Amino acid sequence: MPDQFNDTVEGIVEMLKTPKQYAETAQELCVLPDIYMKLKELLDDEKSSLEDIAKLISLEPALASNLLKIANSSLFNFPREIDSIDRALMILGIREVENLINTYGVTAAFSGIDPHIANMDRFWEISVDCALLTKFLAKKVGIKNSEGLFLSGLLHNIGQLAIVHNEQQKVKFCEGYNSEETPWDRQLAAFGFCFSDCSAELLSLWNLPETIIAPIREYRNAYSEELGESASLLFITTRLALINSHPGMYSKKTFLGQHLMDDLSLTSEDIDEALEFCNAEGMSIMSALNVI
Repeated sequence: MPDQFNDTVEGIVEMLKTPKQYAETAQELCVLPDIYMKLKELLDDEKSSLEDIAKLISLEPALASNLLKIANSSLFNFPREIDSIDRALMILGIREVENLINTYGVTAAFSGIDPHIANMDRFWEISVDCALLTKFLAKKVGIKNSEGLFLSGLLHNIGQLAIVHNEQQKVKFCEGYNSEETPWDRQLAAFGFCFSDCSAELLSLWNLPETIIAPIREYRNAYSEELGESASLLFITTRLALINSHPGMYSKKTFLGQHLMDDLSLTSEDIDEALEFCNAEGMSIMSALNVI
């Protein structure tokens, strides 16, 4: 009898595990690169110069290479090639470079996940699509200070990778959604919360800017609550990325939230343009991020 009671208690405790608890576990398992931590310290120091930052980035070939690849991608579409870290810092500015460094740090932390545990190709396809769609439509809508929204789109679902180490079967169940239900329905059924809740907690633990985290934390409620433009846009682009990766599974007309599109003054033509941009650039961005 005592053993049965203990088993029951352990089961209840497991059921009540919170997004923050999963995030704390992932923080221990998936460590940010040393160079990332040093750069964060440098970027937070008001006395640091662009030369100091460029020197440190140049010491990490993988980071320097990725940064230059993305700087020369269609995300920025500069007419001349950016051929050095110094030039990237001058042209892009500290804020955009910091976003790219955050991108490198978080993706590198999860680079060792076994693809047999989770469908990593699908995960990164949807994540990168969401990032590209969000960046494109944020510019179309004219959202102010939207530089971090690319990262909000890219990392909105990173909580899945934070959880998968300890909950492989539950995560596999969550990946089995179909036209009758959404990924978020399955996540709520399995965990009582969505992966994005864990994403927000993990990114908070890693001290990413609140402007990146807030849309991730809020977007699921944008359909039923009056939230800011960033959360409303992320609601639309998370669903649009899902539609793009599963042609025919969901309907754009009923899935995106027409009242949110109206609030943002987005048209079906805008959506089609965003999808065209996303499909043209997705593979090159995934390659630049080293996720394929």
